Amino acid sequence: MNKSIAVLALGFWLAGPVMAAPAVGCAAKRDALVSALSEARAHDNDRQVAGLQQALNNVEAYCDDGALLKESDRKLVELKTKVDERLSELQSARVEGKPDKIAKKQAKLDEAQAKLQQEQIHNGALRALVDDKNK
Repeated sequence: MNKSIAVLALGFWLAGPVMAAPAVGCAAKRDALVSALSEARAHDNDRQVAGLQQALNNVEAYCDDGALLKESDRKLVELKTKVDERLSELQSARVEGKPDKIAKKQAKLDEAQAKLQQEQIHNGALRALVDDKNK
């Protein structure tokens, strides 16, 4: 019994470095389209298959991780601005002193901050991908 647990643990330990990290950039787009294409084919949805196949062809022909990084950089600036706006709105609501309005503005700020954090993570992964390709 102990040998089987040890062998299983060793297998997981050895497999750890082999397990792929989630795809980023064009690879992620390609993977999502391939998955959706497979699903559409399984449901015999010919129109969706045709559209997804065209999208996949476009990703394979034109997708550029550097361009996706630039778009992510632009989106980060936009999201930071949105967080600043939400923070200002919250501060105004606090001055007014209405608890229900404060709660709503806080929720909007929390949502904007979550979106910003998610994009920062995505941007970091894209930046690492692009930097690795440029080495």
